[in-house]
Amino acid sequence: MDVFEKDVLEYIRKYHMFDGISHCVCGVSGGADSVSLLTVLARHRAELGIDIHVVHINHMIRGEAADGDQSYVETLCGEYGVTCDSYRIDVRKLAEQAGQTVEEAGRHARYDAFDRMRARYADEGCVIAVAHNRNDVAETVLFNMARGTGMGGIKGIAPVRDHIVRPLLGSDRSHIEEYLDRKGIRYCTDATNNEDDYTRNKIRHRILPLMNEINGQATEHICQMAMMAADYERLAAGLVDDFLTGQGIDVRSEGCGWTGDSTDRRYELDMAALKEQDRLVQELVIRKLIGMVCGGLKDIGMSHVSEVTKLYSADTGAGINLPAGARVWLEYGRLVFAGGENRAGDQSCQDGGLPGCVDIDITCDGEYELCEGRLTVRIYDRPEALDLAKKECTKFLDYGKIKQCLQLRTFENGDYIVVNSAGSRKKLNRLYTDCKIPVDKRRNIPLVTSGQEVVWAVGLRIGENYKVTEDTQKIIELNFNRRKQS
Repeated sequence: MDVFEKDVLEYIRKYHMFDGISHCVCGVSGGADSVSLLTVLARHRAELGIDIHVVHINHMIRGEAADGDQSYVETLCGEYGVTCDSYRIDVRKLAEQAGQTVEEAGRHARYDAFDRMRARYADEGCVIAVAHNRNDVAETVLFNMARGTGMGGIKGIAPVRDHIVRPLLGSDRSHIEEYLDRKGIRYCTDATNNEDDYTRNKIRHRILPLMNEINGQATEHICQMAMMAADYERLAAGLVDDFLTGQGIDVRSEGCGWTGDSTDRRYELDMAALKEQDRLVQELVIRKLIGMVCGGLKDIGMSHVSEVTKLYSADTGAGINLPAGARVWLEYGRLVFAGGENRAGDQSCQDGGLPGCVDIDITCDGEYELCEGRLTVRIYDRPEALDLAKKECTKFLDYGKIKQCLQLRTFENGDYIVVNSAGSRKKLNRLYTDCKIPVDKRRNIPLVTSGQEVVWAVGLRIGENYKVTEDTQKIIELNFNRRKQS
């Protein structure tokens, strides 16, 4: 047996890649890596106990050259006696439609095709084998470091993840090409791999060769570091999950911890408990929750984590925007992470209140509807006996002090209320904080306003300058009836 084949088989057994598996979907581009993978698997399929199903993607980028690669793969599969499904996919068009790079669109197209093939044999046990090798690990580590990453990015590529296996991950690219040369097996060369238009090619052709000039074992050392990072990351991940579980967030029940749909996700942490943890655990907890409310960790860097830690010393209501429409804010000693629709509770991120700003006609009695309930307005001369006892949902104002039209609405940035006879103003957000109104409840408080001035924050207080005095001649009575929650 060829030494290369022996090494690959040992790597497969080490990570139990085909244990209990009957079918293998093998992605084959026609390049040296995928051809060597297919060759080893085809020669040892009986020993491994698998049927092989090849998937080839023609990205329609290189014209006749791409068509030639497709023809070669189909012919090779015929020689090896394995099935081959080829797909022609206009990757450039997909990239434009999805707003992605060509690299991203190509990757998604490949894995979508792999997943469709795997679904045919999932009941019998099926995995997807791809041809990443040791050099790919080093390139990925460097790429992630340049982009900005946590320990998860430094750990590189996993030998087994979900339904994907990588039998060549312990092999160097030079050993792969030497193996094919020994066996007299030709392979295709993608001309775009020699260009520096793609980020990974720059790392492959410029950065890694320079590092190997410094130390001939640079690639191997980077891969060893990636394996160590994976061990550290696994240990730290356990500490993170234990802390989140203690906070009532069962990450394990959510599979990998996040999905593409994060609109229904909202998580709260006791900030004091978080600050008691080791700094590394704090940062990883924050990063984990950011990923959970953003639908993943794409484009999430340590800068986002650092911005969240600044909330440690902020006032209640302070917050920051996150990618994918998510947000995190501080609420009475708790950090609240929310994605999509669950951002609604965060007043500091809203440009305005809930839909429905209703004008109030102050020349006559009337009733006005808001999403939270109904406001009844009565205007009359001040009676000799007027009960001014405090009532939560009924207030009496001095009609003569109203200089502008009134509105019924909810919070807007810039709202304020007059809090004493000297005319001192307080921002409404500060009033909410003083009254310990949770951030996710503030949006539901009806307001009667005169421009940006709050005349009455229902359930809290009226503006000091609208109070009834001995000189009041005409009363405007406001009564708000909340709708019962179903």
